[in-house]
Amino acid sequence: MSDSTRTAEQQAADWLILLREEPESASLQGRFESWLDDDPVHACAWVAVSETFGTIAEVEPEPGSRWQGTDMAPLRARRRWRWRQGNPGRAAAIRPGQLVAGACAAALMLWFAPAALLNLQSDYVTAPGEVRSVTLADGSTVNLGPGSALAVDYSAKARSVRLLAGEAWFDVEHNPAAPFRVVAGDVQTTVLGTSFDVRRVGGATAVSLKRGRVRVATEGFTRDLSPGQWVRVDEAHGVETGADDPALLGAWQVGAIIASNRPVEEVIDELRPWFGGRIVLLNRALARSRIDGVYNAHEPENALAAIVSRAGGKVQRITPWLIFIT
Repeated sequence: MSDSTRTAEQQAADWLILLREEPESASLQGRFESWLDDDPVHACAWVAVSETFGTIAEVEPEPGSRWQGTDMAPLRARRRWRWRQGNPGRAAAIRPGQLVAGACAAALMLWFAPAALLNLQSDYVTAPGEVRSVTLADGSTVNLGPGSALAVDYSAKARSVRLLAGEAWFDVEHNPAAPFRVVAGDVQTTVLGTSFDVRRVGGATAVSLKRGRVRVATEGFTRDLSPGQWVRVDEAHGVETGADDPALLGAWQVGAIIASNRPVEEVIDELRPWFGGRIVLLNRALARSRIDGVYNAHEPENALAAIVSRAGGKVQRITPWLIFIT
């Protein structure tokens, strides 16, 4: 192990102590972020020291398109910490050099492996904040929302696409001989010619229809939708149905998020891909509150502040990529 790595680990240990003593200090957090940015070795040393002293570093994967190049940006771009008392004896059994290499490799896999797998499965992907229009082989068009992934499988007798993540608006060319199907999780939507929206967030899927007719099917449920109607299916296959003004559907394509008696948590979920960072909703009562309004997704932080203030909550920005809602 080089002298520079030893120095970095010593500095990381100092930061560990300081951050535990002053977890709410914004200036300290800023200096720590600057130290991480100075050298990729610092990021690896931080992972190693955190693990050695029993610190849990909780990280979540983000789409690979968020980071361009081969530096350590992912490692410093998404992080939050929850401290616990360490076990000093644990460190003696692991050589620091092995720990750094192993911890860094594991950390990078957490970020890149899911994104890489998604990219391999997809024909079209979008980055956070990006809306992309795609024309398929039959002339049907798809507008992909931010942080979305779509796979296409066409044949002479069937047109099938899979929404792997995010949201997409479909304007389908009429062809009775080749039905058009959208699969999102366990939900399948079948159409002949229509304009509709499919959104997949986590394990939940929502389908809403602007014109034409679609059939939505999932485990134990099948429903034909008329214009304005929508269906939401949660992770446990719970089904919710309703209707909105068809003219308001798909407003996200121009950067507008419309809420009409919708839970705060659901509206924030729709806003997340536009932010591209981490939004942590800590107040469960606030999450269930219902709000109305129209919010500008092109300015996600301002939109988030407006959403939360309507429900009596507060927004705390920890880093440029991390926001807490209380």
